[in-house]
Amino acid sequence: MSVDPVISVTLRLLLTLLFASAAWHKLSGLGAFRIVLHDYEVLPPVLVAPATAAVVTAEVGVAAAFPWPASAPAAARVAMVLLAAYGVAIAVNLARGRRTLECGCAPSAYRQPLSEWLLARNVGLIGVCAIALLPEATRPWGGVDWMTVVGAVATGAMTWAAAVRLLALASPAPTVRRVAR
Repeated sequence: MSVDPVISVTLRLLLTLLFASAAWHKLSGLGAFRIVLHDYEVLPPVLVAPATAAVVTAEVGVAAAFPWPASAPAAARVAMVLLAAYGVAIAVNLARGRRTLECGCAPSAYRQPLSEWLLARNVGLIGVCAIALLPEATRPWGGVDWMTVVGAVATGAMTWAAAVRLLALASPAPTVRRVAR
């Protein structure tokens, strides 16, 4: 089974934007992200700082690799592992009844508490990453294809940004529990 190149390129570019945005917001508030990671209480405190660096590095690497057909499968695999790890951490804390924790997945202006929605979102994103593992069909590209990709990426990015904003507005304010050192 192969996927149309317009769909493949569109999804790769949207995933690039998603992971670049995720990495950017973590880098712009690295201390805050370290606190969020600490508050999840899924890692020993001594591993929080190295895990913070590893997550940001992985997200930057995924964002840099997704646009290119040769590196997209590796980016998809790493992205799937990251999304699954985020999902496990969210699920563990939801099971603990810790619904007011900051998810750490959006810029500070749009903070979101943990919810089942975040788990469903990650499962959906893992599915999108799986599409990037499919071979791309070969066919000639035309102007309409490029316009479709540009329009779809712009629409997808604006829809994602609007959804993040709306979810943040509809959610109670999350809490940050303690300061990580």
